[in-house]
Amino acid sequence: MLAELARARGILLCLDYDGTLAEFTVDPAQSHPVDGAREYLERIAHACGSVVLAIVTGRRIEQLRNLVRLRGPVLYSGLHGLEFETPDRGPQLSPEAMKCFPELDRVRQWLRQNVPDSRGFRIEDKIAAVGLHYREADPAQARALCDRLAEFVAASTPLLKVVPLMMIAEAIPRAASKGRAIEWLKAQVPRHFATVYFGDDSTDEDAFAALGPDDVGVLIGSERRSHARYRLDNPRALIRELADLGAAVTGS
Repeated sequence: MLAELARARGILLCLDYDGTLAEFTVDPAQSHPVDGAREYLERIAHACGSVVLAIVTGRRIEQLRNLVRLRGPVLYSGLHGLEFETPDRGPQLSPEAMKCFPELDRVRQWLRQNVPDSRGFRIEDKIAAVGLHYREADPAQARALCDRLAEFVAASTPLLKVVPLMMIAEAIPRAASKGRAIEWLKAQVPRHFATVYFGDDSTDEDAFAALGPDDVGVLIGSERRSHARYRLDNPRALIRELADLGAAVTGS
């Protein structure tokens, strides 16, 4: 299906990262693309204009680039649609994100005062978002602390929201949305291109919902209610699709 779309209309190929191109790991800094991903993505990125490759993530773009290490033209959207980068321009934060800096400072101060120094918690500062990792923490303590964080953000930072991610609670501007990322990415390609989005978690639902009737959304992972019309079991299944698409658009 992807090869046919590429030949007929051209594709804006959008890929989430964690849980989609990479398996989840205890240490997010060691979450590298699954075997074969880099090779096929680079092949697709050079596909003579029939495919434009984009990676959409909640991470900072700089961190993502260091993990994927792709050569070739790639569009990036980071921080759930608050940060963007094109091949000829470095990462740019949206004005909405910068407006939230004072409130994010309040969250940082709260976390410094309330998060234990050990016990399996870790704070990740993304400049325009602050995440509390609790993958290695006691589940009961993690639930209690995340609830307190959510209460503080709701009461004290009206421009922010708490997003529950995979073993992370993240305070981020309310304007953040992967649907917003899709809108920006679509504006970078010819209007006749079909958008294809692969994603795995609840934050990808905004992206699936932003797709048009002729676009394609593909959920990665177990079956659940989703705006995506199609599903693949895991990142390895995605890699097989990317291999087929790479072969079709490059003739090799």
